[in-house]
Amino acid sequence: MKNDPSFTIAEDWFRKQSWTPFPFQRKTWEAYLEGKNGLLNAPTGSGKTYALWFPIVLDYIKENPDYREKHPKGLKAVWITPLRALSQEIRQSAERIIEDLDLPLTVGIRTGDTSTRERNAQRKSMPDLLITTPESMQLLLASKGYHKTFRDCRAIVVDEWHELLGTKRGVQMELALSRLKSLSPQMRIWGISATIGNLEQARQVLLGPESEAYRNSVMIRASLNKKIRVISIIPEEIETFPWRGHLGLRLLDRIIPI
Repeated sequence: MKNDPSFTIAEDWFRKQSWTPFPFQRKTWEAYLEGKNGLLNAPTGSGKTYALWFPIVLDYIKENPDYREKHPKGLKAVWITPLRALSQEIRQSAERIIEDLDLPLTVGIRTGDTSTRERNAQRKSMPDLLITTPESMQLLLASKGYHKTFRDCRAIVVDEWHELLGTKRGVQMELALSRLKSLSPQMRIWGISATIGNLEQARQVLLGPESEAYRNSVMIRASLNKKIRVISIIPEEIETFPWRGHLGLRLLDRIIPI
């Protein structure tokens, strides 16, 4: 797979950022491009977003070699996050790749904060890559003509799977994934999870223990030794503590340079 021209695109992009891909990122690219589903276990801040946005984009390039002349419209991938506050950060990562590679892909967000105007625009024409929440996904699956929206979708990424596993929202996602797999058989399902004690069970719940998706899946674990440095910032004088927790604001001048 490393000889695949599309794989080289990712490595070249990392090189231009003066970065080196981690082994877990390379393994995820390879597994995804081989058509596998999976669960990625990686700590926060390790580059897990690029581990899955990149193969989604590379798969698009591979499947549409003439995309510059003929760009197929419609939803191609959905990134589901239980923390909608992270939606913009996830979007920025996708757009950075798209802009640098000069691709015609569009990125959209669908959460409770999305305006009515934007929702109406998405109803007429969905973005190529959609970032949403479990609740908004349920609403999309309950909308008129939803089967047409998802029939050509090739990837579903469920971020922070450890936050959803064993909860009502997690059950909602299990039901949604089961329905989506029947709408789009070519769809690849990937979960991202921080370290938990039952990773194998987490993969089974994500994909279905008896399903073809599970049989054609992998578990990829990041092995990173992160160095943690703690710096304590204490006010030079403490007369009284502010009632509304504004102590941090007083220390901004000292915190920002650090």
